[in-house]
Amino acid sequence: MAVAAYQAVAEDLRHRIEEGEFAPGDPLPSRADLSRGYGVGSNVAAAAVRVLVTEGLVKGRAGLGVFVRERPSSRTMARSWTHERLQGRLAVTGYGRDVTDVEGHSVRGTPRSTTGEAPEEIARRLGVPAAEAVIRSEYLITRDGRPAMFCVSWEPLGITGGTPVSLPGAGPMAGSSVVARMSYIGLRITRSTETVTARTATREEADVLDLTPGAPVAAIERTYYAGERPLETADLLVPGERFRLAYEIPAEPAEG
Repeated sequence: MAVAAYQAVAEDLRHRIEEGEFAPGDPLPSRADLSRGYGVGSNVAAAAVRVLVTEGLVKGRAGLGVFVRERPSSRTMARSWTHERLQGRLAVTGYGRDVTDVEGHSVRGTPRSTTGEAPEEIARRLGVPAAEAVIRSEYLITRDGRPAMFCVSWEPLGITGGTPVSLPGAGPMAGSSVVARMSYIGLRITRSTETVTARTATREEADVLDLTPGAPVAAIERTYYAGERPLETADLLVPGERFRLAYEIPAEPAEG
């Protein structure tokens, strides 16, 4: 049985990608170039590229073309409750430009912060009445130029409102960790909790993290506490094909 023309083109492109002729991040030839190179119509070339997109080998970028995706890796993103990590090893260290934290992660631009009413689930996590005023912030952390984590956080306006740290990206503690910002206004964070769920990325999340829609992600629900009082809660999204999460939990000696 003859192989359809678009499948033959897709197979050859797949082979060229696997052999490294097109490396991760490289653009594929344009539809016109593929048509000329393979002696097929533009519709056949487009269908071949769609096959590779469906397989997750390439990704289209509006107005730029189609690019080879990076291969899945098993790099580790450490999460722990040790003193150093609680103090913000993945903390933002600056805003208004791409900056790098102590683990080599980069934070893209200034986080977008807005004031609004807490959704019911966020109000529950923060221990405040539904529709309570909160500060919502979102930012993207990258590693080696690739998205590593997308974060959306909420803080009760009743805690930080009117203080120098009300906006994570402004004031004397701009770019500091949540722990440092809260400490600045006299609130000591004593613990954090994280709940991890494995799921697939929505189309919007895939666009932010440069993933194929439906790619696996680790969804982390994190909350910082001062004693029993929640001070901040956040949703963190980590690309499953780029990182595995490793948790370190300190062992406290038993009291004698």
